[in-house]
Amino acid sequence: KAIKRFQVRNMVDASSQRDLREASVYSSFTMPKLYNKMIYCVSCAIHSRVVRVRNKQLRASPEGRIYVRPNFGGKGGGKGQ
Repeated sequence: KAIKRFQVRNMVDASSQRDLREASVYSSFTMPKLYNKMIYCVSCAIHSRVVRVRNKQLRASPEGRIYVRPNFGGKGGGKGQ
């Protein structure tokens, strides 16, 4: 078994992207993106928090298939809230 996740990221970070946009000759140049298909074994996906551990009843029920993104740090917001 394997857990598959598709990851889309920008090739460069935001500050470098701004520098490239300012130095570019073209007015409407879109930066290319990186498209990665990540394939994890079950134990690695659990360890890196890609998926979460669920008990047997929850895995069998349809409600257990709904993915809820974990909220680390309490109530929304950013750091210190």
